[in-house]
This record gives sequence, structure tokens and C-alpha cells, in this order.
Amino acid sequence: MPCTVNDISGGSSRFRPVVRIGNWFEENCLEEDKVRSFKNKRDRGELLVEKARILYDNFHKEIVLAAPKENVIFGAVVQLMPIAMNLENMNTADLNLALSVVINERVVRHSQKINDDCELTVAPSTRACLRNSFRIVSGDEHDRTGQDIKYGQRFRLECMESGSDPIMLYSAPKKVNLNQSIDATHQSHKNGELNFPLGLVHRSRCGCPGGDLPMAFTNWFCIHVDRNRRFESEGENIPSNAPMVIVHAATNRNLAAENVVIQTLFGPEFLVSVQNYRNIYKRELWKNVWMISNGHQAGHISKKT
Repeated sequence: MPCTVNDISGGSSRFRPVVRIGNWFEENCLEEDKVRSFKNKRDRGELLVEKARILYDNFHKEIVLAAPKENVIFGAVVQLMPIAMNLENMNTADLNLALSVVINERVVRHSQKINDDCELTVAPSTRACLRNSFRIVSGDEHDRTGQDIKYGQRFRLECMESGSDPIMLYSAPKKVNLNQSIDATHQSHKNGELNFPLGLVHRSRCGCPGGDLPMAFTNWFCIHVDRNRRFESEGENIPSNAPMVIVHAATNRNLAAENVVIQTLFGPEFLVSVQNYRNIYKRELWKNVWMISNGHQAGHISKKT
């Protein structure tokens, strides 16, 4: 039986022109809602690209280091730099690596400033900025601004522009259940054991009563790089840009630059931990050898340690 014109043009009632126009109108409204939501987030600075731009501006804000001096003093703004990074097939001599604050991806959405959820790495440093500069303060609650720091003397490292409640660098031993006290995104190991990570904590959270952490966890001190001269150098001034070992007072473990590359929001950087690395002669390896730089140009420092 041949088809008639009515059979062809009739079709189903589900696909009448009104239905097709209604679907198109719904899609158009959804697109308008997306554009409107995008503009509102843009105006409020809630877009991820805007947050990333604010983050980079804040973390890379230029910082002026302390006036170059022969010795390291309390109150000075300094950088902590590893003497060398002995990595195969990679020349790190021109990277100017320095201990730096880094923010992870889960934090950047609700904060673009340095806070106690940030972590620490060893990162290339073309210039002193907010993320790689620290202020050295006394570890005994006394104001010693301007005084020389001695070998064996306790000090603390504060982040720059942390306001009335300073953010300090700390580490901590494992908990009773052997879990890490600091929640770090990346971990390093020595002989199968997890190293102690570094973290940041507000001063208001430290000490008793009511503090989450003992104040002692924020204390550090320096010892001479030559173990045969440590006894006689105790109490001497710490020279700027000189090799030394930085020790965490509470755990008696050394600040260590790990030869492990990780990817961060600022690019590839190196892990940092608190662990002792020594050779068979009980001398610290290159991972534990640092210098405190305040711009003073010391003599040539050998990269072979």
C-alpha cells in the first residue's frame, strides 16, 4: 500500500516543533546560567586561574634579606641553602636551591597565603622571596635581636609576613602508634623507615597550656660541619655562607635535602626531611650540610662535601 502525504508529515507527537523548541530553550538557559556563574566567580576572585595568579604573586613577593654581615644574627632575614645536591646526570650548581614553602593542591582552593597547611621543599631560588626567606628568632623567649648566634644556641625560623601570630618551622617525632605527626603529601625513606617531615605551625598552637605542640619542637641549633671541631667550636659565632649542620633540637636529627624530585604547583622541586645521613666515619654526608645565607659573600665554597 503506498504511503500518503499525511503518513509522512504526521510523525510522533513527541517530536512536534514545540518540543524541539522547548529543548533548545532549556539548553540555552543552562548555558546562560553557566556564563552568569562564571562571571560571578570571576568578580569574586573564586576562579582557579585567579587563585593561582594570587598565589604566585603572594609567594613570589620579593623580600630584602638582612644587611650582609660576617656572622648570622638574631632577627635577620635569611635563606637556608644546601651546599650541594649530588645528583647523577643533573647539574644543580646554578639553581641556587633554598628551603622553600610550597602549597599543595588541596589547600590552594581556600587559601593563597602561607599557612600551617603548607609544606616545605628545596626549590630553585633566583631571588629572595616570601616563600624561601625566614626570620631567625631566639629559642628561649628572649628578644636577642642583633646578637650573634652561637654554635649550639637554640633558635627558631619564622615565615615572613605571618602577622601577629607567627608561623614557625617545626618537626616532630612519631606518635605512639608510629604514625607521622605531620601530614605530608610526599614522604622520604631511609633504610625502609619513614623520615620525619617538616611542617609549619602557628605560635599560638605551641606551648602550654592549651597548645597542640610543645614549643621545643620549633627549636633548632647549628653544629660545626667538622665533627672533630664541634667541641671547641661550641659557643663560637656562626659565620654566614659557611657549611654547617642544622639540627632539630627535640629529635636530635639533622635537616636533610633529599635527592628525590617531586612535582609541585611551582614546578619540579626536591624533598626535604629531618634525618641523619653519615658515612662509615660518622661524618655527615652532603644531604645534611647547609649554609645560612644573608647576602654576605664568603670565600669560595666547594661543592664537594
